[in-house]
Amino acid sequence: MRAEITSRYSCKRKKDFVTITAIAMFSAIVLFELYLVFYLPVQLRRENAMQKHVARQRVTELADILRAQCSTNKKTSLQKGEIELIRSSLDILAIYMRENQEKLSLAQIKELDSMLMRISAIVNSWAGNRYLIERETFDTGPIVKALELKLQALDKKQFN
Repeated sequence: MRAEITSRYSCKRKKDFVTITAIAMFSAIVLFELYLVFYLPVQLRRENAMQKHVARQRVTELADILRAQCSTNKKTSLQKGEIELIRSSLDILAIYMRENQEKLSLAQIKELDSMLMRISAIVNSWAGNRYLIERETFDTGPIVKALELKLQALDKKQFN
């Protein structure tokens, strides 16, 4: 009975080029679908891990570059103070990043990156001799002259 059903409803194909090609293409499609289902998500997770690693390395390198740009040659005391303040902050940040590098999440790395970009803008403004801390001065000459005139006027009143 089985032989009768098989002979009546089965496709009688010879092992020719077309059959082998169809089987090969079907097998390739099945293997590609298995790749998409199982291996591709693993690759994407690994790529995200690499993204985190690359971001971490970029932040560390940026901190080192900024620390190297903090030089105090031929500056006023206020400018040296600003540079030392930034340099000490970068030193503390570099120590923190090196000690906790593996524990940092991608969000924390992005936050560090944005902070370093703000510091980078400050450091780059130093090239144009623009500092955040500047000595406020004003001309006291007119005030002193006005006080002297008042004092002279008072002296004339007292002696007259």
